[in-house]
Amino acid sequence: MQRMLILLVLVLTLATSATCLLAANTLPKPDKFDEEEILTGERLGTKYDTIVVKDYSTKDAEIANIDDEEMKMLQDAKKEIVKALTDSTVKNLKKHNIFKKVEANSSTKTRAVILQGKITKFNGGVGAAKWFLGFAAPKSTKTNISIDAELVDAATGTVLVKIKDIRSGGEGNTLGSSNMTKAFMVQAQDEGEELAEFIKEIY
Repeated sequence: MQRMLILLVLVLTLATSATCLLAANTLPKPDKFDEEEILTGERLGTKYDTIVVKDYSTKDAEIANIDDEEMKMLQDAKKEIVKALTDSTVKNLKKHNIFKKVEANSSTKTRAVILQGKITKFNGGVGAAKWFLGFAAPKSTKTNISIDAELVDAATGTVLVKIKDIRSGGEGNTLGSSNMTKAFMVQAQDEGEELAEFIKEIY
């Protein structure tokens, strides 16, 4: 019995040590997004002085709670929404003044990290939340966009960070169909700001 207890304590100790070692080998999560996976133990500033922000893809993005009229407006506005996300990220990264160079859609590879991703879903919202983005409405029922993003070493293609997020916003704004795309624009700009903050915390 005593041997069993000793063995159990030894197993628990080894498991705890392995968990602590794993945690020590990766950076802490800034907790700004719904899902964050950090795959590197080195801060970005130790290797990179340039960041390249790529335009997000909208190919095969899921469309939810959007009628035919809204769909046409969304198709017309997709490029502007993507541009708003890229421009906001670049603007806020430059404001933080952590990288020597912040570039949009360049092919720079020397000491560079790439931020790239996809807008995976456009959600027009459900019920009252579709027309008025109130504070009390659950995020999943509001007009929102979903993204998948990653930070990648430009030279090797190694993925350093993976992010998933649903971004709602515009609380307090009355939004009819004609203004739904404006909500997506605001959310894209907000997402860009949060991405820059996230990157600053792991730099």
